[in-house]
Amino acid sequence: MKIRVAMMTIVFGLCSCSESPTDSDQGSNNETKKPGKHMLSDQEKMIQKAKDTEKLIKEADEKRRKAMKDQGG
Repeated sequence: MKIRVAMMTIVFGLCSCSESPTDSDQGSNNETKKPGKHMLSDQEKMIQKAKDTEKLIKEADEKRRKAMKDQGG
């Protein structure tokens, strides 16, 4: 437990001593970002794609069940 605390203290100390990005670095970083795009937009797209796929699977399952019921199954 003491080792964890010591390691965390060292890591936080090193992070606080690191160089802050210069103005030119910050400007180039902002230029690469698209307006209206945020950190989780890619994940939201993937979630929407998964929901669309799930919807297609459910529709196919309903059609299959209906076909089986119509055949007397």
